[in-house]
Amino acid sequence: MCGIAGVWGAQPLTRPQRLAERLSRSLAHRGPDGEGFLGIGGTGELYFSRSSAGLGDRVLTGLLVHRRLSIIDLMTGDQPMALAGERLWIVFNGEIYNYPALKREISSLEPDPFRTTSDTEVILRVYRRFGVEGFRRLNGMFAFALFDADRRELILARDPVGVKPLYWSMTGAGAGVAFASEIRGLQASEFVDREISPEGLAQFLFYRFVPSPGTIWRQVRKVPPGYALRFGADGRCIAEVDFADPAPVPAPIAISLDDLAERFREAVSRQMLSDVPVGAFLSGGVDSSLVVAAMRTAGGGPGATTFGIGFPAEPEVTSELPLAMRASRLLGTSHESVEEDAGTYFTRFAEAILQVEEPLAEPAMLLLSDLAAVAVRRVKVVLTGQGADEPLGGYPRHQAVRLALLLSSVLGNKAWARLTTGHERAARFLRVLGAASSPIRAAAPFSPLAPEEAGAAVRGCGAETGRAVILNGVERWWRRSEGMDDLARILYADVRTSLAEDLLLKGDKTAMAHGLESRVPFLDLEYLRLLESIPGPHRIPLWRRRKWIQLGLAQRVLPAALARELTGSRNPFRRKLAFEVPMAGWLRKGFGDRLQDVIAGPRSMLPQFVDRAFLLRTCERYLRSRHQAFRNVFALYVLEVWLRALVGRVPVAELPAATA
Repeated sequence: MCGIAGVWGAQPLTRPQRLAERLSRSLAHRGPDGEGFLGIGGTGELYFSRSSAGLGDRVLTGLLVHRRLSIIDLMTGDQPMALAGERLWIVFNGEIYNYPALKREISSLEPDPFRTTSDTEVILRVYRRFGVEGFRRLNGMFAFALFDADRRELILARDPVGVKPLYWSMTGAGAGVAFASEIRGLQASEFVDREISPEGLAQFLFYRFVPSPGTIWRQVRKVPPGYALRFGADGRCIAEVDFADPAPVPAPIAISLDDLAERFREAVSRQMLSDVPVGAFLSGGVDSSLVVAAMRTAGGGPGATTFGIGFPAEPEVTSELPLAMRASRLLGTSHESVEEDAGTYFTRFAEAILQVEEPLAEPAMLLLSDLAAVAVRRVKVVLTGQGADEPLGGYPRHQAVRLALLLSSVLGNKAWARLTTGHERAARFLRVLGAASSPIRAAAPFSPLAPEEAGAAVRGCGAETGRAVILNGVERWWRRSEGMDDLARILYADVRTSLAEDLLLKGDKTAMAHGLESRVPFLDLEYLRLLESIPGPHRIPLWRRRKWIQLGLAQRVLPAALARELTGSRNPFRRKLAFEVPMAGWLRKGFGDRLQDVIAGPRSMLPQFVDRAFLLRTCERYLRSRHQAFRNVFALYVLEVWLRALVGRVPVAELPAATA
């Protein structure tokens, strides 16, 4: 796990040593253990250095910059790393969990001995032997830049689920490309400005995140999950390669829960690969408990370190802390609990918004950041329960989609498309009912808004453009999953949009802000492929409890007492609380009459970009509602704080906050 950045193109760089320093400094939190640089000359000269000063005053047309968090191969794994007579170079962020097997395979095919014990060298050897298509052999979380000096090409690649982010931008006048693990790296390069994308803003209003390949910044792009972008000698993108495995066809024979449990244990075992201590986040729910239980059988043993965080018990929320402590005792871990200060949570929430960089309507961002700050004192790697819900349809919206698709198949969809409601959940349900089998079915569960409505609300976008870019956010995943049933296609798109660009982004940025590596065993690519081969209706049957597959795994993996507690019939499936924040009540009580003023008042920045009537209507609908559908108005609050902090440059202490 590290931070990477760089520049590539035909034009000589101005003051490359200073640029290298800025890029490295902007990502220092991601890699506090070391740094490295590669300078690329205009006629192919390569200059490696452990400090930016080593680049001197040379004329360069390219740079690779690496900040290291040492996890695997502590002695010989430094980067940038070279191969093949120093003509192939790489900077890599992430982990390749199957690299020992790949290393054995390549060693049997090639006489050249490996020079390191790192997974980084394996990526280079895979590329040399199999090309870009060989990246599909990598089971891991990764984002890397590979420079092929002989071809004069730069390749940017991101793992098939999008666990690791990777941003890029043209450097101005199309003269080259800049890339970085975080947006702040691109902004440190001074090649991008702070201009908002109306299309990205429309996507945020609809999804409450921005799907790849766009971002909310006009000039900043994301590499989509499972894609490699090839940039030629002039720095222009010459190819976009979809290297991920095709979507799996439905399994002809039902997969047994015993087999699935064994494959899950294998996935956890792979993801414990590390030369430094590994711990886990434990909320006390099924998903995180499954991870910790599998750690015990995979070599973690009794006494593994776990971490939990939560608020004191309140009327709006049950404290997770006793639940996590109970799970820890039954699992035999050394557990550290952190009680969050509810009174100052809102006043500090902007800290997490700045860490994540992109606006996300995720109340738990600050909790995860604070938990990472505690965990990194004892370990450098944690396993988490993230990613269990999306493939298995674990959210209430997935059950609603299952029912909506069934009703639509029986009753048709044209009549339902004309119905409307002010209730957020009901509106999403009706939009799925009214959607034909097309990308709109994958998009509709995310929002009570119509795509045209979100586009029309944004200045400079419009209804038709808004519809096009919003559907584009899921369209590539809908196309790739052809051959699956519609429910499985919706879940497939969910994993690569909502999970990749929202929850995983939040997990990566908040953990790496403290130099902590966060891993997600439920998204191990071998295990995920098995789950996604299960037909959608079998994953979300109408006659069984939600996430019944996960409950079956719990009965096979967890200690018996904990399995009974979490899956027993007296306790209907309590899904993982995911470090719950009582945001719905806080917005109403903490802001009160000030909510509309914060979002659409005279000091607000949102009305510069979003229609004021839309903003007021969203606030009024929330404040007058009896239900706790707070996510749309919370998304507007996050967006307002984000605009003031990152566009208006308002100090954190002066940003609007509620009281708990």
